[in-house]
Amino acid sequence: LIVDALAANEGRRKFSRDAIGAGPRLVAGVFEKYKLNVRIKRVEDFIEENDEGVNSSDLFLISAMSVDKVAVQKAVKKISKKQQNCKIILGGPILSEKDLTKEIQFDVGVIGEGERIIEGLIRCDFDFSFFQEQESADRFSIEKKNGSLLVKEKSILGTGIFEEFIPSTERILDYPDYWFSKVYVELVRGCSNHYRGELVKTAGGCSGCGECDDPDTIITGDCPEDIPAGCGFCSVSATFGPPRSKKLNQVEKEVEDLLSKGVRRIVLSAPGFLDYFRGRKKEEIYSPTKPEANYAEIANLLQSLSEIRDNQEKVCSISIENVKPSLVTKKIASLISKSLPKTSISIGCETFDTSLSNKIGRPSEPNTALEASRFFFDEGLSTQIYLIHSLPGETVKSLEITKEVVENKLSNFADKITVYRYLSLPGSPFTVTGVPLPTKRHLLDIRRNELKEAIIQFNLEKKKQMIGDEVITIIAEKDKVRKNTFIGYPIFSGPAISIYSEKPIIGNTCKIRVIGVISDKLLEGEISI
Repeated sequence: LIVDALAANEGRRKFSRDAIGAGPRLVAGVFEKYKLNVRIKRVEDFIEENDEGVNSSDLFLISAMSVDKVAVQKAVKKISKKQQNCKIILGGPILSEKDLTKEIQFDVGVIGEGERIIEGLIRCDFDFSFFQEQESADRFSIEKKNGSLLVKEKSILGTGIFEEFIPSTERILDYPDYWFSKVYVELVRGCSNHYRGELVKTAGGCSGCGECDDPDTIITGDCPEDIPAGCGFCSVSATFGPPRSKKLNQVEKEVEDLLSKGVRRIVLSAPGFLDYFRGRKKEEIYSPTKPEANYAEIANLLQSLSEIRDNQEKVCSISIENVKPSLVTKKIASLISKSLPKTSISIGCETFDTSLSNKIGRPSEPNTALEASRFFFDEGLSTQIYLIHSLPGETVKSLEITKEVVENKLSNFADKITVYRYLSLPGSPFTVTGVPLPTKRHLLDIRRNELKEAIIQFNLEKKKQMIGDEVITIIAEKDKVRKNTFIGYPIFSGPAISIYSEKPIIGNTCKIRVIGVISDKLLEGEISI
């Protein structure tokens, strides 16, 4: 049994309730390769429902992030109580936690890419003595801590991994909410930003070799001092290396299969969509800026997928999310808008202070993100800007600069701003090199609160501008707060909508007229006659 604990936090998803990640389906695909029965269950259902899932399995694979630690602890407690001789394998970003084995009991932890590790265990019928063999010692880094085996590939896997292991599409049906959720399809693995910011260079004892001083000229991810590459707050570059792209025919097959099973919303998953087949064949890309995006490959991909989308009986959407602003051009914005005219584009910026941006390792300056957003907005695409507060290196001035841009420069070419509080991710450059957090200051807290309030007001105003719009929406579930109301998710981009109806309407696809704004995250709507 695969237990999907992604984004479950303390045991139940509060946010991203309409999202299904790619990881658990990928693990399921490894089992299907060997004709083995496998199922997926969300962790909240696993914890809260009866013991059938526990009693019918003796092998549990749990997928989770660092923020999901409490959910994993609850799942492991339930498993251990009911199944004394079962085996528990833990995977996902949660494994980058340094002292995890002191807090959670599990047999094997799979760090980073896990397909071949899982395959090896399947071939030996999950006999963990497999890791004592020479073959395993040659391929994997293996460490035993507090009774748990932590296993990691010694080298980054090549693009052949996508052909060798096919994600399961059959197991999407294990998710009760698959028919209205955004289902993520992996397109690119790894990240091209191998630039290192000033903060991690200083903390990591940089010797000044010059290899990563200029984002345009980086040709290797190596560092004499082993300072992790990439944005200081992110562990993708260090964990998964440079980008590797999935071939078009593989993406087509997976998308077609998912849509044929009733999925309505597909998201192409990538740390940076514009890294798709960038550079020459078999060339590893470590620069986030050079060469430019591969226009021909992206055009072929989007044209093919839009044709698949348009051939479905029901209205469906295919969208992309993350793009590196350093690779966005007018041509790219135009190309995307032609095939995916209603997609939402997410642009990471983190801060609008150029000085802080350089210090934290961003591959381009904030003005580049503003320009990229303008290119997309001019093509009629919805753009979302991501910011982070409480970052290492943050100052009162950097917060004031960011707030000023939010209030005075973004309204003409951004539809939404999402801000997160910085959390130290194990395996990230900041955490590995020990970059300190900003000194606690009352004025910093005041400026952070002012920034968050400015963002809430920005998002509220943008939602008010949607009043009167009509949105094609899947009615997904009951509104747990308001009586005789339901929550709907737009087929294309946009916030959730609360819809009043005295009749049951779950499962319907309706044209909803926006009639009000409930919060900065929720609209009020009515069924359009």
